[in-house]
Amino acid sequence: MGSPSTAADPMAATSSGPQLLEFEREMLLNVLNDNSLTIASKGIAVDRLLLHLTQTYSERTQLVLVIGTNAELEDYIMTALSAPDSPMAVTQPPRRLTADSCSAADRHEVYMSGGVIFITARILVVDMLTAGRVPFELISGLIVYNAHTIVTDCLQAFIVRLYRMNNKTGFVTALSQTSNAFIGQFGKLDRTMRYLFATKLYLWPRFHAAITDSLGARTAPNVIEIRLSMTPLMKKIQFSLMDLISMCIKELTNSNTSFLYDCEELNAMNVISLNFNSMVKRQFDPIWYQLSAKSRRMVSDIKLLKQLLFNLTQYDSVTFYHEIKAIRQSVVLNADTSDWLFWEPSETLFTVSKERLYSQKNGKQIIDIEVNPKWNAFYEVIQEIKNETQNDSQTVDVIVIVENMNTAESLEKFRDKGVDTVLQELHQKCELLLNGKSETKTRDKPKKAPEKEENVQTLTQMLKSYEKCEESFTAERKLELHYHDWHQKGVHLMNMLTVLRPKYVILYDPDMQSIRHIESYQGLYLSPEAVKVYFFLYDGSAEEQRYLKNLHIEKEAFEALIKTKASLVIPSDRDGKSDTHPDLIRGNDDCFVLESNSRIGGGQTQASQEMPTKRIIIDMREFRSDLPTLIHKRGIDIEPITIEIGDYILTPETCVERKSVSDLIGSLNSGRLYTQTEVMCRYYKRPLLLIEFDDQKSFNFKGKYWGQHAAISGSSHCSRPSVLSQLVVLTIHFPLLRLLWSPSPHFSAEVFEYLKQDKEEPDQKAVLAKTNQQLPTEYVIDKYDIETKEFLLCLPGVNIINVYSIMNSVKCIAHLIELSVEELTEIMGNSMAAEQLFKSLHNKVVDRTNEDINRLKEEKKAKRFAHKKPKTN
Repeated sequence: MGSPSTAADPMAATSSGPQLLEFEREMLLNVLNDNSLTIASKGIAVDRLLLHLTQTYSERTQLVLVIGTNAELEDYIMTALSAPDSPMAVTQPPRRLTADSCSAADRHEVYMSGGVIFITARILVVDMLTAGRVPFELISGLIVYNAHTIVTDCLQAFIVRLYRMNNKTGFVTALSQTSNAFIGQFGKLDRTMRYLFATKLYLWPRFHAAITDSLGARTAPNVIEIRLSMTPLMKKIQFSLMDLISMCIKELTNSNTSFLYDCEELNAMNVISLNFNSMVKRQFDPIWYQLSAKSRRMVSDIKLLKQLLFNLTQYDSVTFYHEIKAIRQSVVLNADTSDWLFWEPSETLFTVSKERLYSQKNGKQIIDIEVNPKWNAFYEVIQEIKNETQNDSQTVDVIVIVENMNTAESLEKFRDKGVDTVLQELHQKCELLLNGKSETKTRDKPKKAPEKEENVQTLTQMLKSYEKCEESFTAERKLELHYHDWHQKGVHLMNMLTVLRPKYVILYDPDMQSIRHIESYQGLYLSPEAVKVYFFLYDGSAEEQRYLKNLHIEKEAFEALIKTKASLVIPSDRDGKSDTHPDLIRGNDDCFVLESNSRIGGGQTQASQEMPTKRIIIDMREFRSDLPTLIHKRGIDIEPITIEIGDYILTPETCVERKSVSDLIGSLNSGRLYTQTEVMCRYYKRPLLLIEFDDQKSFNFKGKYWGQHAAISGSSHCSRPSVLSQLVVLTIHFPLLRLLWSPSPHFSAEVFEYLKQDKEEPDQKAVLAKTNQQLPTEYVIDKYDIETKEFLLCLPGVNIINVYSIMNSVKCIAHLIELSVEELTEIMGNSMAAEQLFKSLHNKVVDRTNEDINRLKEEKKAKRFAHKKPKTN
């Protein structure tokens, strides 16, 4: 394999494929063979940029590793480049490396064969730490997708650092389309570029001149904006929910003014944005233990009210009222009751939600369902498309973009069953909510609509207007609807557009990213013909405000990034090709302090004496955490293997079991920690339990995990003892066990380095000898049958030490029963354990006759009531 500069011409590589837009070609040429970070707007070509980069580097003379992608994107790229009928097919298609697809012994050959490889971060970091497995000198480059996560994901940063430490010539190309993730913290953009060793920054907002010119030179999509007016009752409900949200925020900020550093960020308009939950987490997680029970309920109430606000336009009136009714009926008058349920707007919320279903006639409730206005508009659009394509002999594909699949199911049911059936089902739901009225009685009564505006249609009106055309609507169907919801990745929509080539798209729920994909699809495939886009939007609704708010957030983010880029100073050694880069220096600061010696002429300095290499053996499963990365950064070598005793072996006598707070609670409740501690104390003189807190949360016992949650939840008693009580019991049972309390992974790495001072280094063979079994390193999940393993561990004499020896030597449980005591002793390495297991498998279940059992009972009874004479002197 050659150097990175031998990459194929991107224009030649893509000449047989779909035509690149002008700005896409410019983006591709910018990032080829360069250490760069590209930040684009959502829906702007990042997925296609990765596709063409993969096509360009898919040669045997190249070795390019891609991290940070998801399975859906990988499948899309691999299909596009490997399918025989694909115009972008290459001779060396990309591959995906997982624990199941390739063993650890074969991965070296896969790397040597070249091409583009999609690989998970955990597998790649283990291969990089295993000597001789990854040919660093042959790697042409590394592509980091979703690069905005590298600041918080230490594993990806670890990979990039290991790559740059061992390869000074390859490139690092980073891609992201989450612009707002690079702002909000001081110096986050510069820190991200430093972790990526990126020397160039490319910003591609939607208002970029190249994007505007490229899309403007082609035919624009034919957008038909359908602005719907909410019914008067829907408006009342929306106003009530917004009032409740504003009141909750005001109450929350007023009671926590000393804790919240940015109260202006918490307002009703920001609540409706998509990133509100992350904003709340950023504000309250560090001070969660200081908040009162009332404040914590307020945070949960705001999230609930936000969900109700958007359910108003998503659900039908019956489903929405059912949800509101369930909330009200679940109210229990105690300390945990939410305050907003007793405020004045909440009464309006409950009352008006019910008014959407019933009207009053002669003092009785009559079912009078208010139908979602979008249903009417959706039906009319479907009819319009059907009329326009009635002369087409082939099936017409229509893509419908919705917020979630619940909406898609409702629309599909509306289309499949017809208007009459759907509305009758809503009618039956209403009767169930009446609690006592039969279906026949309700249907015999006339349905009279309350006084509303002209654009509001009731159940009877909808039935009359649709009755004539329902048969033609459900009979012959030439339209094929394909649904895409927001939770699916953007590549899913682009793939649908590319494969189906639809001429009609319905934006049932407005989405910024989907609109950009439609623009790219229009410019690539349909111009000069225009795709017809029906854009649904409730006028003056929270749905509209959320759409506009997200546009505003992205625009502000790019404006801030443009200003930051103008004043950004990039050091000459930022690319990491020299050893002076600060992130390539391992060890703590004390190791690199140059000691001044006055006896050396001219005030010269003398480097401190080299320290011997330290080593820690780490369990494979621990690479889910950030601690291995930080240990390596402190100059300690790490050896990843799969071990069953502990997580970190610091010295031949010191073993550490690391637990996060959530893992600690789960292990204590299940009893697994007791077994782990028992094994550690048996084989190591210094067993340690590391309890590691999240560095983004408070290092305090007053959080919601430590037993004080009982008072908050309103329960008068705890079903389980508190975590601290269980830890006390654990230390009483195992006096050798020591607890390490750590506020963050950084502190844990520093403690590990301190504990290893002047200590002997651990031996991998000795560690594996304790378990008598080394599992393949590529297996993070047990390769053995979990149920069989759990069953064996329940048998006498079988423990976590010898269970793998048994499973390696015995085919099945039936084979285990046939073994003799001597054979079991040879397998298990312990005669007492073997004898216990043999007896448990072969002893009779009932070893005594009924007469013997009765005799023993009588003896015990006689002893219990026997009179014992006192001793006399």
